[in-house]
Amino acid sequence: METIEVGKHCKITVIDHVPCIKIKWFGFPPSEEFKKGCNTALDLLVKYSFTKILTDNREAKVFAVEDQKWLNNEWLPKAQALGYRGSATLLPDDPFITFAIKNITAKRDPKMFATKFFTDEKEALRWLKQI
Repeated sequence: METIEVGKHCKITVIDHVPCIKIKWFGFPPSEEFKKGCNTALDLLVKYSFTKILTDNREAKVFAVEDQKWLNNEWLPKAQALGYRGSATLLPDDPFITFAIKNITAKRDPKMFATKFFTDEKEALRWLKQI
């Protein structure tokens, strides 16, 4: 299981048995680190020929609006073109952050992309195995 630390706000792990890439966010990452974390996850998705990502936002704060726009307008289309098809997201207890995270994923086409939200990591991994 390969793990990469991307600064102090992001850790990325390859989970072979699902298979998926896990991105764990901590606190409020600066824009450069946010983009580097997303791009590193995408590089691993391609390297391992995976199609799914588990995003753990339980210890994250709200991402900057500009980073949210970049994610939806630039990163996501590129990721989908490279085979990204499924996303499980672990949500924090904070309703404001949960709202912001759900808002980020609201623009995704459900016919092309499976998205589901969880509070339990084992449940999220089980779901990712099924899709």
